[in-house]
Amino acid sequence: MAARRPPRGRLLLLLLPPPPTLVLCLLGGAGAVPEPGRWDHTVGHGSKPLVFRKTMFNSTEIKLKIDSFSCPDPVSFTIEWFLKYHACHNEFIDLEDMLEKNIITADKDFCADYLQGKHCIKQKNENLKCNSELQIFPVLHKKEQITTNIKKLPNHLGSTDDVIARTWRDGPHLFIVSIKTEEKERNWNLTVSVSMLGLHGYISASEWPLMIFYMVMCILYILYGVLWLVWSACYWKDLLRIQFWIAAVIFLGMLEKAVFYAEYQNINTSGLSSQGLLIFAELISAIKRTLARLLVIIVSLGYGIVKPRLGTVMNRVVGLGGLYFIFAAIEGIMRIIGGANHVAVLVCDIILAVIDSIFAWYISFNVSF
Repeated sequence: MAARRPPRGRLLLLLLPPPPTLVLCLLGGAGAVPEPGRWDHTVGHGSKPLVFRKTMFNSTEIKLKIDSFSCPDPVSFTIEWFLKYHACHNEFIDLEDMLEKNIITADKDFCADYLQGKHCIKQKNENLKCNSELQIFPVLHKKEQITTNIKKLPNHLGSTDDVIARTWRDGPHLFIVSIKTEEKERNWNLTVSVSMLGLHGYISASEWPLMIFYMVMCILYILYGVLWLVWSACYWKDLLRIQFWIAAVIFLGMLEKAVFYAEYQNINTSGLSSQGLLIFAELISAIKRTLARLLVIIVSLGYGIVKPRLGTVMNRVVGLGGLYFIFAAIEGIMRIIGGANHVAVLVCDIILAVIDSIFAWYISFNVSF
């Protein structure tokens, strides 16, 4: 007796390569919140120096200006900035804590006393007058920079008055702004605006490849979705239910990559990050990863191929998937809100690793037996 030929729908499921999401289902979403390119801070009496961190391209223009001010009594300011290149991302990681605890004070020469002198430039603008009759805050002039152990530094610092410095190499940079005044008892406040615009936009040098990656992945998902749609249309009479869920994974992957790309593109053009857009992307990523894991399990159990239904086993599988989604969503949201080192992120990472181990054991056990 001749062997029975399987339906073409099942051939479609078995012959097509697995979707990228199923192949890379153990990968998570974005690693952390993208670095912004613009900041606005309000400082006043007793404020600590402002610290900005960013991985920048060579020739990135740094702009510093006072957007608004309030000086009921006449005040004379000294505004000093320091720009430091450092090769290690984790170098000077405790600077903010040391400033908060007054271990390092604003009177320090950061380049000489803390930033080890090398690859550090600084500039001081003194005797900047501010009073109630002032309409426009004095422009921070681009004086000759004081350099330490830097052989080649561009002389041209930009074509606008707001550009006060330009980076001289690719890599992590630390930018410190110190605002001091001798009139200790007088009330005042300044709104300081800082922007860092590179050759590609406001996006940092470490995240430019990520923006390209998400754009390429979005295009690949679109092509894969079109291919899946064409094959499904060719064999629409023999389609299995699971093939619609695979199409859903492809769609979610395309949407996830498109949202992440939109966020990086938004930062590149505006310099500001949208927390809501990032949280939305993380939730989509959590749904996609959960669905991909569920598909791997139910396929390994034979659902849609040798079993029309899984019965009570399906409830356990869905419950495990729901548990994974909850902790994946919490981990992604807390990474955006509290940072990658938040205790909730670490706890969720451990729980997700345990659930992934259960998934792997479940698949291996059912495939073996």
